[in-house]
Amino acid sequence: MPSAYDFPGGIYPPERKQRSSQATLIEAPLPSRVTLPLQQHSGQPATPCVASGDRVKVGSVIANREGMISSNLHASISGTVTEVTTAQITIEGDGQDELFRLPSLDWRSTGRQELLERLNESGIVGLGGAGFPSYIKARVVERHAIATLVINAAECEPYITADDLALRHYPGEILEGAQIIAKLCGAQHIVIGIEDNKPEAIEALQQALRDSQPVPVELTVIPTRYPSGGERQLIKKLLDLNVPSGGLPADVGVLCHNPGTLLAILHAVRDGQPLVSRIVTLTGEAIAQPGNRWVRLGTSIKELLAEAGVNHSALNQVIQGGPMMGTPLLTLDTPVTKLTNCLIAATLDELPPSPVEAPCIRCGECESVCPVALLPQQLHWYARAQDDTKLERYHLFDCIECGACSYVCPSHIPLVVDYREAKSRIRLQRIEATKAEHAKHRFEFRQARLAREEAEKQARKQARQAQQRRPSNAATSSSEKVDLRGLRIAHAAAKASVKKAEKTLARVAQEDPKQSLDDLEMQLATAQENLKAAEWQLAQAREQQSPDSASKESP
Repeated sequence: MPSAYDFPGGIYPPERKQRSSQATLIEAPLPSRVTLPLQQHSGQPATPCVASGDRVKVGSVIANREGMISSNLHASISGTVTEVTTAQITIEGDGQDELFRLPSLDWRSTGRQELLERLNESGIVGLGGAGFPSYIKARVVERHAIATLVINAAECEPYITADDLALRHYPGEILEGAQIIAKLCGAQHIVIGIEDNKPEAIEALQQALRDSQPVPVELTVIPTRYPSGGERQLIKKLLDLNVPSGGLPADVGVLCHNPGTLLAILHAVRDGQPLVSRIVTLTGEAIAQPGNRWVRLGTSIKELLAEAGVNHSALNQVIQGGPMMGTPLLTLDTPVTKLTNCLIAATLDELPPSPVEAPCIRCGECESVCPVALLPQQLHWYARAQDDTKLERYHLFDCIECGACSYVCPSHIPLVVDYREAKSRIRLQRIEATKAEHAKHRFEFRQARLAREEAEKQARKQARQAQQRRPSNAATSSSEKVDLRGLRIAHAAAKASVKKAEKTLARVAQEDPKQSLDDLEMQLATAQENLKAAEWQLAQAREQQSPDSASKESP
């Protein structure tokens, strides 16, 4: 049934999905060579673990994740590694398509940690466009209680039909992948949100729902409107929940996943198959054979389009992604990646260039269509003026860059371009500020370390002098009292170093909870050890004095 809830704004651009959705899903030809970028996901690029000349199979790990937010990378064809650079790995195929698979797992009886590790090993990331590592997303339950898993099957952007075809061909497998994620995050309810322009996929899901268990699944059909596939918009539409500004769906107990991602998760767990291919929509009026294809990662886009019958004389541009949020390719000598869900080979008449920008006439159309209820006109002025304080006050980072404001602007102002540039500038400033703060902390700890080392040096010197001048009797001379006083000074310096380290650690933790505190905690531990050493030296010096003279010393 249609949802009773709604989000603000939205537009109704031409769908243009029919050409690619009418053809059946097929396998693209096996490429003879693949080029696999190390950055195909959010976070840090993967680190190569192969060298030129190495033999690999389909599914062999060729690059390991780097840090927390990263993803493994696997060979998508069998053959020989011919080039390894800091940006990509090239494999020359042998045509054998020899497979490497991990052991099959029964997700119903397998423990949570083992399932998480399988997602990590398999390099699964979000295939809807963001590319966030799925094993990290599944760990959100460690900080948030998840009540509902949302399957985002809206696929609202024009031209793209990859999820539509996946749902038609693999409805049961996608629902089983959702059950795996529900087990990992503890969700007690699964909701599918799908637009009403996908009748075949809706019918396939309705039939598959009968066998989906143990978590109950609800299918909700919503009216077609862009951008209903945005996470915040779909959650509002399905559940009437508002994700807070600057927050995540997990803040309201929701986790969202794309159908293609859920299918890849099932393949990784049930079949032991890492992420080496994905469904890609090939469409546009410059293509003779549009449709959806299973494409190996690293396949040349130029070769893929040639196989689909691209007409170069009519071709004006190729867009990776959809026409609203996609990116025009500057060259076709680029590979398919985990984030490539659609390639539009458009003619000039099909997607003409935008007219020349004119001054803003303050019509307010951009505000009326914004799905996040922002003020695009004000954001535009502040972005051009580089007034970053105002941009943050008006919630620039809540903008999902859907392009609805630019689409309706009668002055043809590239509003989203302004917002992207402003976001990049602010992010860079934040990075520089973080670096400066880190340098300040390093300086403070260096000063503390130098003071500690000097105190230790003086303490050792005073101890040696006291040992050399200590008389055979228990009587304590005035010079020994000076030595004891020096040890007390060293002890006080060590205690001050500990207090300073504790204050710095607390201040940094409060200012930036997400920052790694390993270095600061190590510095504090070192200062505490030095304090213990100074206390021991002071106690030893006191024991060396006679009972009478020691009793005269204040504790």
